[in-house]
Amino acid sequence: MQQETTYLKLFGKNLISFQKRDTGEIIGTGLLNPLIERLNIVTMFVIQAKFYRAYKELGKWNGKRVANTFAPPVRSGAMWRALLASLKSRIFHSHYPVAMTFAVTYDCQCNCIHCSAGRHKHENKLQLNIAEAKKLIDDSLKLGISILAFTGGEPLLRKDIYELISYVDKKKAVPLLFTNGEFLTTENVKRLKNSGLYSLFVSLDSHTPEEHNRLRKRKDLFQNAIEGIKRAKQEGLFVGISTYATRTGTKNNEFKKLYSLARELKLHNVMLFDGVATGKMLHDTSELLTVEQRQKIRDFSSYIFNHNVIPPLSSQSWQNSIEGYLGGIGCLAANIQYYVSAYGDVAPCDFTPLSFGNIRKEPLKKIWKKMITHPAYNYRSTFCRMQHPTFRKLFIDPIPDDASLPYNIENFSV
Repeated sequence: MQQETTYLKLFGKNLISFQKRDTGEIIGTGLLNPLIERLNIVTMFVIQAKFYRAYKELGKWNGKRVANTFAPPVRSGAMWRALLASLKSRIFHSHYPVAMTFAVTYDCQCNCIHCSAGRHKHENKLQLNIAEAKKLIDDSLKLGISILAFTGGEPLLRKDIYELISYVDKKKAVPLLFTNGEFLTTENVKRLKNSGLYSLFVSLDSHTPEEHNRLRKRKDLFQNAIEGIKRAKQEGLFVGISTYATRTGTKNNEFKKLYSLARELKLHNVMLFDGVATGKMLHDTSELLTVEQRQKIRDFSSYIFNHNVIPPLSSQSWQNSIEGYLGGIGCLAANIQYYVSAYGDVAPCDFTPLSFGNIRKEPLKKIWKKMITHPAYNYRSTFCRMQHPTFRKLFIDPIPDDASLPYNIENFSV
């Protein structure tokens, strides 16, 4: 199913139009599209301005209005840094990071069937200590990030997580946390609030307790997570759900049911990733979304956004849409985002198990440059590479089943 979107038509001729192919590529098909490509700074800022204007009732953080709890607040120092990175990327035709995802630990009380961090934990390696973690934060801020997402494993199992959140310079970047929610006790949510956490995303795999607990192999986790969400809201934190869309789940409208649950809980955001074959399911692509399903999610996302329905729905399927591409998004990996493992390995994103270097051995800035100049990442992609058959054939399928992750990119010849 090839999707064609026309923005300007005259005398039966498409002047500005785009085609989204089944593989995810977006191709300009209108007569004036070459001009639009040259003016992509304008289209990017128009769409980003629309994004920041959309929501005005989510609340404020440090006195600044919040339009989306994954993006920096309006007119904050972090927002200006994010926009500057986008501007530089267009002017200098290069990639400048906006977000880092930092897996502070791979310890976890769950044993998820689908864990994206599966095969990343190594008993013979030491995780970054507090000094190394703080240096990573410093180096990332120097590199230009304005969003720092702490993840794991379960990040609340790392005892100094509150110190790391406090360490982030809030004038430059907003700290986020992804958690399974079991340890959102009254004491812990107070500590998160006092450390200056911007927003919190709790992982839910299903709207039903039985299915969520089955997938996570943890008794009563769903109810514990819901109770933790309520405590975090009572403490005044911005709270959202982090989830993913699979082929099977989307057939049953699971993403809509989870969104309804978020509305019932009066949350501030829903982060909906595409199901990606990675981690424990690295070579199992059976649950990747179909083209029609991605379009279904995009249509739902657009409706939520265009009608300013709360909570906002931040979906990967929309981010890889034509409008998302024109807004300067597309695939985030090694474009505006990178991922750092608990041991210091640097990868393009959370779901891409390819290491481009380790911060214990070489500077972060050097690794970032190596990553964005690699043939697989030296261009802005309109699609998620980890869902693209050609990319997977070149860089994912050859990874041995018994290999530890992330896999060194130097093992591939390009």
